[in-house]
Formats: sequence, C-alpha cells, structure tokens
Amino acid sequence: MTTPSRANPDDISGFLKRMNTRRTKYSQGCLKRDRLSFTGNPTAKCLLYKAPPGFGKSVQVAQCAQAALERNEDCIYLDFSSFWPKDLSETDLIANSIVAALSSEGFSEKTTTSSVNILALRLLTDHERPVTICLDGVADAATTQRFLRTITLETPETVRLVISEGLPDATVSLSVLSDVVTIGPDDLGFTLDETGLFLSLDADQAKRVFDLTGGWPLLCALAGKSNTPGVGIAHLPEVQAYFENDVLAQVPQPLRDCLMKASWLEEINEDVCNYVFKTDAAGLKLAKLESHYRLLASSTATPNRYEMNRALKEYLRNRFIEANGSRQSYFLKRIAFWHWRRREYRLVIKVALRAQDHNWAQRLGEQALLDLALRQGEIEALITWFTGIPRFKLIQTPSLAIGYAWVLYFGQRAQEAQEVLDRLNVLPASDPAKQDDPNGWGELVHAIGLATHDEMKESDEGCTAWVDTYGLVNPVGQAAAQTCRAFIAASDRQFTILSDQIATATVTSGAVRHRYAFGWLAAAGILARLLNGDIYGARAEIRRAQKDENVAHERTPFVKGMFTSFEFQVQAEDGSITPDDGLLHEALDFALAFGVTDVVWNTVRSAVEVYIRRGDTSRAFLLLERCRLTANERGLKRLGILIRLGTEVFAMGSRTSTSLGIGPLPSDEDLVFLPNQNRAIRAERELLEASRFLRDGKLGLAERQARKALTNFAAIRDQRGEIRAQCTLAATIHLMGDEKQAIKRMVDANLQAQQLGAFRSLENRRHFLRVISPTAKAFLGQKADQVSIAGKTAHELTISKLPAAHISAPISRKQIGVLQHAALGLSNKEIAARLHVTEDTVKWHFRRILSSLNASNRTEAVLIARSKGLI
Repeated sequence: MTTPSRANPDDISGFLKRMNTRRTKYSQGCLKRDRLSFTGNPTAKCLLYKAPPGFGKSVQVAQCAQAALERNEDCIYLDFSSFWPKDLSETDLIANSIVAALSSEGFSEKTTTSSVNILALRLLTDHERPVTICLDGVADAATTQRFLRTITLETPETVRLVISEGLPDATVSLSVLSDVVTIGPDDLGFTLDETGLFLSLDADQAKRVFDLTGGWPLLCALAGKSNTPGVGIAHLPEVQAYFENDVLAQVPQPLRDCLMKASWLEEINEDVCNYVFKTDAAGLKLAKLESHYRLLASSTATPNRYEMNRALKEYLRNRFIEANGSRQSYFLKRIAFWHWRRREYRLVIKVALRAQDHNWAQRLGEQALLDLALRQGEIEALITWFTGIPRFKLIQTPSLAIGYAWVLYFGQRAQEAQEVLDRLNVLPASDPAKQDDPNGWGELVHAIGLATHDEMKESDEGCTAWVDTYGLVNPVGQAAAQTCRAFIAASDRQFTILSDQIATATVTSGAVRHRYAFGWLAAAGILARLLNGDIYGARAEIRRAQKDENVAHERTPFVKGMFTSFEFQVQAEDGSITPDDGLLHEALDFALAFGVTDVVWNTVRSAVEVYIRRGDTSRAFLLLERCRLTANERGLKRLGILIRLGTEVFAMGSRTSTSLGIGPLPSDEDLVFLPNQNRAIRAERELLEASRFLRDGKLGLAERQARKALTNFAAIRDQRGEIRAQCTLAATIHLMGDEKQAIKRMVDANLQAQQLGAFRSLENRRHFLRVISPTAKAFLGQKADQVSIAGKTAHELTISKLPAAHISAPISRKQIGVLQHAALGLSNKEIAARLHVTEDTVKWHFRRILSSLNASNRTEAVLIARSKGLI
C-alpha cells in the first residue's frame, strides 16, 4: 500500500499495534459498566465522554473498543495521549488510521490531506461490516470536530463513534447532534455499589469512600489505598498533586480563582458569590466551570445553584486559607450575614461552626435560635454547636439556655435539660414577670421535654395548660404543643381522637410554616398504624409522608432517622424479605441516640427478632442488655419494663439462659403511665404468664391468662398482640382436647395476619410455641395455610391487592374476612367451612355488614367495601 498524506505506512501500522496493546491493558481488570456503553445506549450513533481527568474516560473508550472486537466488528482505536507519527495532525491521524484499517487497495503517493479524508469517508460508507471508531483524548478542536461531525452525519448507522474529550470545548459542535449521547461526570462517577465492587470493600467501607469522594473514580482509587482514618482525603499528597497538576491545570487562572472562592461558600450561586467577594460576572464564570470544565454541577433541588465535589471543595478551601490568611474570618462573616438576611439560620449555624466563633451565639437572638430548634428541627447541628459554647454563656442568655434545653431533651438527656432550665429560673434576670420569656418558651420546652422522657401524662397536661396561657401570643409554640399532644395520643393508642388532633396541628403548623412539626405529625400517624398492627397502612403512611414536601424528611436528619426506624420495623414484619444490615444499623443508631420509648423498644425488638432468625442469639441479647442499660441511665421506666418482659420471651423462644429475664414481673402499682400504655403492659405480662403455664403444662391457667391477654389487646386495638394471644390460646385449647375451637382460633390468627401484613408476628409466635410446647408441634404446623385470600398466598399478592386494616373501618376484622371470601363467589356454606364457623354465624355477619355499609345485598356490600379499600 502506498503512503497517504506523507505518512509512512510502517509508522501507521506500528502505531495501531501499540494502540492494540494499550487498549488491552486499559480493559484488563476494570469494572465493566454497560450503562456507559452502546449496550446501555443502543440507538446512539456516537458516545461522547465529557468529564475532568480521573473519571475513567480512557477506560470506557478502551472497553467500547474491546466490546466491538468481541462483537466481530472492525474497530479503530486511537489514544491521542500517546506518541504518533510526526507531521500528522489529529485529523490526519484519524483518517490515515481508517484507511490503513479498512483499505485493501493502494492509492497515489500524491494523495492530499483532503483526499485522504474523503477516502476514509468513502471506505466507511462502503464497508460491509460494522465499524466502531474509538478516540481517546480528542483535543484539536476545529479541524477534528469538522471531520468527526461529517462522519457522524454522512456515514451509515453501522459506523459508530466513541469519543472522550482531551480538552474542554474540543467537541462542542459534535455534542449538539441529536444522535450523540453525552456522558458526563454524574454518569461516569461510581455508584455506591460500584465503589464497593471496584475496591473490593464491604458495605461500610465502601460507603465511607463514596461519601469522601462522591464517586469520583480516581479519588475512589486513591482513598481506597489510603489507610488514613481521617474524615477527608484532601490532605493526601497524591490527591493534592492530582488536583493541581491534572484537574486544575487546564482551567484559566480567573476561573480557578472563582472556583476557589466558590468552595468557601455554603451554597454556591451567582448572587452570594458577587456579594461575599464583591465580584462581577460571577454567574458567567460559574456557568463556564459547569458546562465546559465540569467542575461544578447544577443542583437538582434548587434552581440557579451549583454543587461541588466534597474532596475538591476541601482541597480548594485549604488553598483559600493559604491564599487569604487572616481574611478568611472576614469572608465567613459576610457569608453568615448573607444567609442571616435571608433568614437561612441553619446555614448561619454552619458558618459559625466553621469559624469556631461561638460569640456569634449571643447575636442569634430568640427568633433565629428557636426557629432552628422548634420550626426546623436542626437537633444534631445545634447539639454540635452548643457543645462548643461555654456553659456560663448558655445560662447567661435565656434564648440560648432554652434552645440548649430543647436539644438536650431530644438528645435523650432529660436530666441535663431540666438542670439548665432550673438554673435559668433562679437567675436574677428571670423575674416572676417573665420579662425574659414573655412567650413562654421555657415552659413549653419543659412540657414537650417531658414527653421525650416518656412522662407523657404530665407532658399532655403541661401542653394543654401552655396553650391556654400562651397559645394566642405564640402560634409557633402552639403548633409545637399541639404536635406533641398528637404524638402522645398515638403512643396511648387513642386512635379515635388522633386524626382530629393531627388535623388541628397541621392547620396551625401550616399557618406558621412549622416545618419540623410536619415530620412529627407524620410520625404520629405511622406510629399509630404500627401500634395498631396495620403494617400495610404504616407502609402507605411512610410513602405518603416521603412524598409530602411539607414533611421534607430528607432535609432534616432527625426526622429522616425517625422514618428510617419506622421503615425498618415495617420491613421486619414482611414475610418475604429481611432488612439489610445498613438499614438495621441506621435504625438502631437513631433509636438508641434520639428515640422516645415507643420508637426505641419497637426498633430494638425488631432488630432482636432479625438477629435470632439469623441464629445470632449472642448479638440479640447484647442488644437487649445495651437497651436495658440505656433505659436505666435515662430513667425510662416504661422502656425498662418492656425490655424485662421482652427479654424473657426471647429467652424462652430461643432456649437461651440469661439473667436479663430474671426478676419479678411488673405489678399494677408499677404501671403509672397513660391508661392504654398500662393496659398494653398488662396484656404483655398476661401473655408471658400464659406462655409460662403452657410450657409447664398448666393448661387451665394458661388458657385463663391467654384469654385475659386477648381481651386487653383487643381493648387497645393492638392487633399484632391479638394474633400472638390467639395462637397461644389455640395451642392451649388444642392440648386441652377442643380441636374444633383450636382450629378456629388459628384460622382467625392467620386471616388477621394476612389482612394486616403482620406475617412475622404470626410466624414468630408459631415458632415460639413450638419451642416451649413441643407436643403442639403437629397442630401448629399443619394449619399454617388454612386461609388464603383470592386463591393465593399472601406473598403472591401485591400490596395494592391486599386489604387495608383501617383503624376506623365501619365493619370488624372478621366481617372483612367474610366479605373477602364472598368476593370470590363462595356460598355461605363454603365460607363457614373455610372460617370454621357455623353457617348461621356467617349469615349473622352478613346482616351486620349490610347494615354497617348501608348495602342492600352481598354484591353491593362487596363493591362498597372495595371502594373504601377494605378488601
């Protein structure tokens, strides 16, 4: 073959051989990500990778070339960072390589550059086999863009391009074509799962690296190799050299200065950048840094705002300190004042923490501080901030003392919180006229704080009295008090009045933009569903709250943690899945650090059940002991009682010998809580006593206690408790010889569990009874699937097809079960056979159903029940 465009054919051939070696080495041992290739973009004519150095563009180009060869396509792979034959431009090299790879005929030695380009285009157009052209590091903007654009527009669909930019703006005209797919840093960055796979790390280590790097591939590699336990990686010499010599070297100095200043901000946008640094045209520079250099990304949550990679921001902030020295405090104050004027107090706090200037605390004032504490719920941020303020300064400033007490209460440090309020009350500045607290904040914090310490009766009385005294002059406080009362109602299972309390608190909170209250109101609704045993309803409430912009559970870590604990409890009841360790640990961390008694115990109980199912009983009882010590340390009596009862049940069911369950059971004198809380404890105590008698063969006593437990569970509408009591009573009656009644009880428990989605409660109780009463094993095993809904098992049904156990349903649970079978077209006789009742009982149920639903016949009753979501 003759030489086109003055290129020596041996040089071109040798270069392409070197490229083959390079391609192979780039592809070896690298993470394959189909979403970034033609596999994930099958209709694309061209894949265009645009990102800063270190995002794996070269690896992706090489992998696309390797994939093309594996598909038996012709492939031209070029890496422009290597050395290529002299006297050839980038465009000439591409054209000559195409000719060398595809041509089988010689041509004149006088062939010009233009004719080589035309020849390359003709070869691509006429070639019978598919061709993939993979170009890594395109930099010669004008001529190369023109040639690649021509290939894209004029060659058949069998010719495809894969291109990575070597310099910004090198492929601008190409990127606007309709069949060119641009893949940027967001796509090229690793996901959390990919970080773990790439570095071969466990889930916790992978999350740490991912959080440090934001998924930036080269940073992941450097962080993964580092054994430094620090919170950042910007101090590593390799990272510093990479940012300085590779990432920032291609950015012009004015834009580098703008990027460094932007890193100093809490939120990056044009207005704050211009204000803080007194610059002009910051918007154009920020846009350039985003669109051309890809070092900023537009925020998906807030318009006209940019985000910066965490590691890059940390590095640039260090550079900012080096460049500005003592002026950094001046800029921080300007940033704080900017956010202050916009009433963005949360960001003011973050700036204060960075400045380590706790004198700012005295300037916050009552409005700002209580806005953060009560309306926005920045509990964790405020705890960190208050920790650095000398205690005498806190007490000297009433608004600080009140805010500090608030976060202490919600951090489960009630004794310290009360001490702060007591010391505030004895200061001379706090006279009887309450001149320093005319809005009653101190009394409100104390009243609500009692609820966090599980003194809910006193808290409810205190909130009621506070509203009567201060409600008209302090609407934000009124919203907080009403929200607290709603949560207390949920904890006491006052389901009939809860919806009205939530509605009232929602109206007041909405009027004063009390955002934190919406999270607690949603939590009250979810907690009520869980205490009622309605797992499907709880899951639906969680999903509804997650979509509610007022709740904004992702914005406030405290509310997000509470939702995590609820989500874990719901998943723990699901019969088809087991919550992963990440969710389990997040839920426990929040519950044990911040949770109130109902959240703590239900989360811990679910976690213990998960551990025992895995066979890890030692971890289960270590968790129970940790929870018991927490209850003692905080003085949470109800939590201690629940742990005492639960521990003995877990010990009996796992045949574990432990001292945790030894000791007297709580007496009625110990029950000093809200009425239904007391009744719930009595029911648990009676069910435990029934289990003891059943284990010891004292069947008459076991039956009596099981019936008492069932009555108490029914009275407080704890349906999961009813399931456990029904199963215990069924096993007892079976051993007493009444097989028909035993089967009927078990059928009721099965149906109730299916209606609620409480599969684990049923399964765990069956397992527990088989352990403590081996003679009942056959009975407990043979009737597990006695009742099925719609001819399917519960696990085969989607949530939307399963009935919802509404707290305020107009018909009873058993009547819902009768209607479910009627909806299948079963006769009264067939329904009676399935439910193990008489035909007259079914007819009686239908009379009640028709009356309650105001229906004239069975068909109409089924339709009405479906419209209400009952079946």
